[in-house]
This record gives sequence, C-alpha cells and structure tokens, in this order.
Amino acid sequence: MTYVFCYMISELRFSRWITPLALFFSVGTAAADAFAEKVVPLLNQHCYRCHGEKRQKGGIELHQVKSQEDAYRYHRFLKNVAQQIKTGEMPPEDDVDELPTSAERALMVAEIEKVMAHLKKGDFPRNPGRPTIRRLNRNEYNNTVRDMFGIGFLPANEFPADGAGGEGFDNVGDALFVPPVLMEKYLSAAKKIVDSIYATPVLKKRVIFRLPKDKEDPLVAAKIVLTSHASLAFRRRLTETDIEHLLGLYALGIKRGDSAEEAYRAPLRALLIHPAFLFRTENDEPGKKDWQLDSFELATRLSYFLWASMPDRQLFQLASQGKLSDPAILDAQVLRMLNDKRSDTLARHFAGQWLGFEELREVANPDIKRFPTFTESLRVSMYRESVEFFDYVQKNNRPITDLIDSDYTFVNEELARHYGIPGIVGSQMRIVKLTDKQRGGVIGHASILTATSLPLRTSPVKRGKWILDTLLGTPPPPPPPDAGELPADDKTPDGLSFRQQLELHRQKPNCAGCHEKIDPLGFGLENFDAIGRWRTTDANGQKVDSEATLPGDIVFSTPAELKKLLKEGNELFCKNFCRKLLAYALGRPLEYYDEPVIEDLYQLLVKNQFQIRPVIVAVVKSHPFQSRSAER
Repeated sequence: MTYVFCYMISELRFSRWITPLALFFSVGTAAADAFAEKVVPLLNQHCYRCHGEKRQKGGIELHQVKSQEDAYRYHRFLKNVAQQIKTGEMPPEDDVDELPTSAERALMVAEIEKVMAHLKKGDFPRNPGRPTIRRLNRNEYNNTVRDMFGIGFLPANEFPADGAGGEGFDNVGDALFVPPVLMEKYLSAAKKIVDSIYATPVLKKRVIFRLPKDKEDPLVAAKIVLTSHASLAFRRRLTETDIEHLLGLYALGIKRGDSAEEAYRAPLRALLIHPAFLFRTENDEPGKKDWQLDSFELATRLSYFLWASMPDRQLFQLASQGKLSDPAILDAQVLRMLNDKRSDTLARHFAGQWLGFEELREVANPDIKRFPTFTESLRVSMYRESVEFFDYVQKNNRPITDLIDSDYTFVNEELARHYGIPGIVGSQMRIVKLTDKQRGGVIGHASILTATSLPLRTSPVKRGKWILDTLLGTPPPPPPPDAGELPADDKTPDGLSFRQQLELHRQKPNCAGCHEKIDPLGFGLENFDAIGRWRTTDANGQKVDSEATLPGDIVFSTPAELKKLLKEGNELFCKNFCRKLLAYALGRPLEYYDEPVIEDLYQLLVKNQFQIRPVIVAVVKSHPFQSRSAER
C-alpha cells in the first residue's frame, strides 16, 4: 500500500510538469499563423515597451501571446485588450513613440475577434481535458465518511485548509497538495472514525453487519463485510489484491486472539488511509487521444459534483450494470440527486465559494464595538440565508437571474430584525415575500455585503470588484504598486465622507482608469452599511451619496436600479455562471477548448428562460464531464 501511495503522489507531481512541457514544445514548434504574422509585430511595435519581458506595467504581459494557440489560451485577456485598443485607451499617447494607425487598430481588433469567433463555434479539435488526480478535500472527506459509516462528527475539520484553484474552488486537483502533516491527520482521523463506530452500538451493528455463524470460518463473514465497505470506499469494482490485503489484516487480528468483531479495527483503519479511498483516480487508455469514462468513474464524478460525496448504492448498482450511459437513466439520476437533501452542497460549496458568502464564516470580521448587533448567531443566520436561497433556486428550478434580483428571501427572527422585516418570530429560517425592492437577490444579502466590507466601514471598491469579477466574470486589473492605501475607517476627524476621500485617491493618474469602472458599482450599494443594514446617513452623520455614473453616462443611485441594469444586460452574468458551474463540476481549471461548451450552456439557459436545472443536467451530459483526454 505504501508503494501505491507513493506512486500516486509521484504521478500527481509529474502531471503538473508534463503538461506545461508538452504545451511549450507544441507552441514552440507550431507553424506560423495569421495571429503571429499580423498581430504580434504590432504588439511588439506598440505594446511591449510597457507590457513586455522587461516591463509589465499594471502587471499586464503581452509578450506571452505569440501564436494562434496562445491567443486561444489567453482569449479572455485578449478580449479586454481588444476593447481598450478599440476605444483608444491603449496605448496611451505618452507611453509610445508612435501610436498605431486606425488601420492597425482595426487589424488587431479584427484578428482578436476572429479568435473569439473560432472559440464560440468550436472551430478547432475538441478536447475533454484531463483533471489532475484529486484527493478528497475536507468537505468531501467529511461527507464521504458520513455516508459510508453514519458518523456524526467532522474529522476532516482538523486537516489543513484546502487552497482554491482553477476558477476559485477547493475541489481542483492542481491545488490539492498533500503536505506531510496531512498524512498524520489521515492516520489520526481513521483511528477516531473507527473508535466512534465501536463506541456506538447502532453504528457498530450497521458496519459489522455479518458475524460468523456456528463453526464458520470468520474469514467467510469478514470477506462479505469488507467487500461491501471496500467497494463503496474505492468507488469501483475490487481486485483480488484489494480484498486479500484487508482480509490479511483481519486474519492477523483473529490470530492474536481478537474477537470476530474486534478484528475489524485494523482493516477498517486501513480502508480509510488507502489511496483508492483518499484519491479520486481515473484510468488511462493508452494509445487513445481521449475516451469516455467507465460507469464507475462517471458515477463518482456525478456524486462529487452534486453531493460532494461518494455515490450511493443506487448509483453503484447502475454503474455495475453499465446503465449510466443511457441518457434517459442518467437524466433521471441527476434529477433524483438534485431533489435529495445532499444536493445542498451545491449551495454551500459551489455557490458559497463562487459568490463569496463562504468567507462570512471565518474571514469577515466586522468591528464589534462599531457594530455591536453583529453577533455570532447573526453571522450564522446571514450564511444560512444565502445557502437556503440558492438551494431553493436549485430545488425549484428557478431562473438563475433570481440571484441578481428576486422578491423573496430566507430569514429568521434575528435576521428579519436586522433587515427591518416585521412579524417574524423564532430561530427557524423561512421564506418571506419581499416588499423592499432594494433587498432582493444576493446583492442584498447581508452575507455578501459584510464579506465585501472592511471591519470599520463599507468598501465601494471591494463591492464594485465583486460585481465585476464574481458576478460578471470581468475582473479589473490589479492595483498598481504605488496605488497607496485607503483609510480603514470612514469616521474621520475632518468630517469628510469616505466617498470624498475616495475621490481624492482617484485623482492619481495610475488609479483613475480602474476606479472609473469599479467604484460606480460599489457606490450604488452605499445605502447598505458594513453589515448589510439599510442606512441613509454615514458614520459622520452625512447623507449617503449613492449616485453613480457608469461608462456611457448611465446614471443610477439605488440597488434596485443597479439590479435592473444587471438583469437587462445579463449575458455576462449567465456565461460566468456557466463557466463557474462547469469548472466546479470538472474540478480543473477551464481552458480555451471549454469555451464552446460554455456557449452551448448559455444558449440552453436562454432557451429555457434561464432555469437552472437544464444547465446542471447539460453539464453532466457534456463531453468534458463524461470523457477524459490523454493530455490537457
């Protein structure tokens, strides 16, 4: 087992090196193409001085885009470049010796738009991608041992925190490292889980469901019990080697005098530290460019997507019978699983990480002296509102545009009082009809508003960036090194409002461009304070100034007006939702060859009036979800 574990870790590390090397040689030896011939010389002439190998102003590098394949890979970045070239924002007059002519600008924009058109149509060899071998993250480990054995505690909470990768999710193989301390935690967790089983008679009877009959060889019963648990734990058919090792440990216990029940301790612990349990592996098929997953691999991808846990016995049975490849059966299973309570992991882990309300649990830290009503119970209620809201959208097949604006939410008495909603009694969360048009949708959730604030004040910059990046998938560039610091508190001796202080900051030439795009979106939410309460005056007693002007002289001043603008132009939001959902389902960073899938998902959304479930089903039935490539 030690050998197998070391081999898996070696493959994990090797896969991170081989893909970049393969890409390097494929790009380096590629024949000249239209992008390389027409666009790269113009980038060299007009852009590399500020965004080349020697200098990367604003952290932006253009010298890395040298070919059509590079253009595909960096298409989202190039889309922003094309927009700035088209509007004349770049290159600025004072940073180049010779500005590009109108014809040169038109040529660069046209070639970049050709790249976008090819991606949209999928005019290139399709690739399902290749997720890196993945260990179970903390949530998946907790859910899996719960469903395997019925334990009532969370052993993985003692593991090191999982890092986010890909599109910001903690189920991405590239970010799921195996530090040495984690191995110690696995051993400790295995012992605690088995001890808990033996300390709970109901659990012990459930796990050790067969004891040897009179004069029966204990190994006969043990083989039945261990085969059942190992099949579930390994999420596949067992080999003779698999069961022989576990039975060998059981036999050692019997030999040293353990009872038939007590002898299960060692094999159960071994099961929980086995690589086939800790890692989600998928088989390669040598000689093939890509191939369809087998039934057990598909069942595993499906269950960890929708439940963040192992397949249940019904899924295993269908996988064993080879029936999951039947589209009608697969559709029925997806809907069954979405209706199951376990699908609330989509709300907690997918939506929580995408929308950012997961940060409320531990990261957000409002100042208690400034905001004494922010209690730990209120923090929990804020989080539960967002979880139950997204779960309701999913389970009732609501339009995903409800996330932008809705006429309902979920509150209990404490959160209702926080929002100023009368007539709610008790700690239980329940759905309520909203009459306040400012509050509906996640933009009005206190979880989001608190997570995008600072301890002492609101942050129009953080809130504006959240809308651009998290909701719309159009992240602004990072701030320049000399951007300076904004005050941590909006309560100032000179009586200046924070907006007035921010206006002074925006006068810096290096800061103005980005803040013009970010700040107006945040200003529109200024009537919500740092813990999401509605306010009309700021910390200095001045009237809140929430009027904002977006590029194109679009003026608004309330959250309701902002939400209306976002819903009217919802293509960016909907495509970003599709991108995030696909990335979470696949557990890998998205690549340029995933763009046609995202376009198909978006078109399906539009066709179905933005209902969420058809898109979830379509992700499961997509080529990248059901297949695997020999290389990325």
